[in-house]
Amino acid sequence: MLPSMSPQPPSDAGQAQQASLAGVRVDRARTELRHGRALVLYDDAGGSSLLAAAIETLEAHRLEDLVHSGLALSILLTAERLQAMGATSTKTACALPLPRSPTLARLQMLAGVTPDDGRQPLPGHAPPADAVMAAALALAKRSRLTPALLVARLPDAGDGPWQRWLDQRQVLRVSAADVALAGSSGNALRRVSDAHVPIAAAEDCELVLYREIDGDAEHVAIVVGRPSVAAPVAVRLHSACLTGDLLGSLRCDCGDQLRRAIDQLAKEGGVLLYLAQEGRGTGLASKLRAYRLQDAGLDTLQADRHLGFRADERDFRAAAAMLQDLGIARIRLLTNNPAKIAALRDAGIEVLDRLPLSAAVTAHNARYLQTKQEQAGHWRDGERPG
Repeated sequence: MLPSMSPQPPSDAGQAQQASLAGVRVDRARTELRHGRALVLYDDAGGSSLLAAAIETLEAHRLEDLVHSGLALSILLTAERLQAMGATSTKTACALPLPRSPTLARLQMLAGVTPDDGRQPLPGHAPPADAVMAAALALAKRSRLTPALLVARLPDAGDGPWQRWLDQRQVLRVSAADVALAGSSGNALRRVSDAHVPIAAAEDCELVLYREIDGDAEHVAIVVGRPSVAAPVAVRLHSACLTGDLLGSLRCDCGDQLRRAIDQLAKEGGVLLYLAQEGRGTGLASKLRAYRLQDAGLDTLQADRHLGFRADERDFRAAAAMLQDLGIARIRLLTNNPAKIAALRDAGIEVLDRLPLSAAVTAHNARYLQTKQEQAGHWRDGERPG
């Protein structure tokens, strides 16, 4: 078993405590959005407050309550979603006026949660999102929800009717600064448990489970054989793919890459980090929605943008934290993705070499692989970094 490194004391204990408390508050806010409840985001500097509810999880009775509240409601969408709706010149997120007599089905169609019917209104000259709106979208993404929210500016109410309205519904408040601080601190992890688990490729195999301290994601380090940390360790970062890894889906190369990586690590020893980042960080629900869009003609990156996401929403800081805990500082990375190398190097991991990882090309995944190479910059077989 590889050694575990004790966490180093933070250089600024006060700042670390602030980040930890921000993470707790943001985790509670994520729970509210995931359960379809509205929350308030506010600007610590005394700016405006924003009532926000995720359209994906919003229920009809809560929509009716918001519509009859008297608040001026808008639909907050990312630039990617707006561009998919036809606003090709839009470069930032914007809040669109709410359609007249909105229904939940209509809102979810506008948000990309359900298939479009081709009747979306163009945004026109909607004002760009401010910092509080940007925090709301970031929070939705962190909750693995489609980044589309029903929002309303809140006046400075004090103890007035708006505050009583919020108090009656026990609406949670979180600051935009907390969202930013929790995001900048990365995914703090706790090592939870480990066990010897013989697998088909290597009977000498150890699994180590890590859990996010301020979230619910769990990541697994699969230590194959007995790699020595005195030499560069062969490492694979593998983002979870239920359809490919478990079901052998032919739409992607994930399952094939997972099995080939483990076989390769079994020859010399190494570590596979299995990361809970389904659908390039968008979550399983959005990944399946993206599959529907691909069936309709979009490529994999276009489909994610159609849902309001960037080309890749993953964060590899958790992988770096796992390697540091295992005492691994120098690695040879099994990957075709230059972004993984850059992310690990930025986090202090020394990537000395890239080991290419090929997968079978089929009629079902050929376009997917071509898109990754031509648009996401993935290396082809045998290609070396420049």
